[in-house]
Amino acid sequence: MKSSKSSDWGLCLSCKWWQLEPKAKVEHLTAGYCIEEKLQPFKLRVTGNGGCNHYMEGKPARGAGSSEKPPTAKPAR
Repeated sequence: MKSSKSSDWGLCLSCKWWQLEPKAKVEHLTAGYCIEEKLQPFKLRVTGNGGCNHYMEGKPARGAGSSEKPPTAKPAR
């Protein structure tokens, strides 16, 4: 398990585990799905201004159904 140092924490907006609808804009209030492997069972729907210590810098993934309540998309990574 990752440590919870503040350097491991980051915003969903720039996290590779954040998955958005195919045509959604990457913005603070855009809703998406957290696809980090250990968090997938929870089907977390989060906005770009959310964040946690599972952060990994990268470009968000894309998948239809990512903003549904709960998310219905399959994780793209």
